[in-house]
Amino acid sequence: MTAFRADPFIMTLLIARHGQTDWNLAGRWQSTSDIPLNAHGRGQAAQLASLLKEAGHAPRRLFSSPLSRAFETAGILGEAMACPVETEPALKELDLGDFEGQLESDLRAKDPVGYDAWRESCYLQAAPGGETILDVAGRIGRFVAGLDDRSGDILIVGHQGVNMAIKAQLSDCFSRECLASFRQKNDEIDLWQLNPARLLGQITANHD
Repeated sequence: MTAFRADPFIMTLLIARHGQTDWNLAGRWQSTSDIPLNAHGRGQAAQLASLLKEAGHAPRRLFSSPLSRAFETAGILGEAMACPVETEPALKELDLGDFEGQLESDLRAKDPVGYDAWRESCYLQAAPGGETILDVAGRIGRFVAGLDDRSGDILIVGHQGVNMAIKAQLSDCFSRECLASFRQKNDEIDLWQLNPARLLGQITANHD
């Protein structure tokens, strides 16, 4: 696990992905479905909370997606740091359309070329009936624009796609290479500096 110690004189934006769910474990695509954390996911959130405290982070504000897997993760983090959770509708996950609830293995078996092309696009291509990452960037634009606040650290708890869109907006880089580098596991928090926007480090819980 990797920890990053905060500089008390620099506002840090902490971007967390929610803990594991049963759908994550099964390799089943989830976006707008409200799937809760499993026991392992709750343990991941608790470990991240401990690591944040050890690294000296005390967020002034904590924003969460309204979906329960993110909101519960945020609640565990917020309780540990005495920071109330604010629900932000714009942080809802990128809509996967017809892929929602389907196993990745089944989708690849049905159309290996088409599925792999979509997967490799890093959401620049929409799933059938779904959103692209540019769609998500459009709906989170106002929220991201308000994050440059020097009065204290801000913690965001979101999802894979929406967190990728936030980092792409901050860095103004929507290339496949940038987007691929913005992916997160379920037990990771990326730490960003703003103006200029750059990745400072990462806090990662035990993957076991």
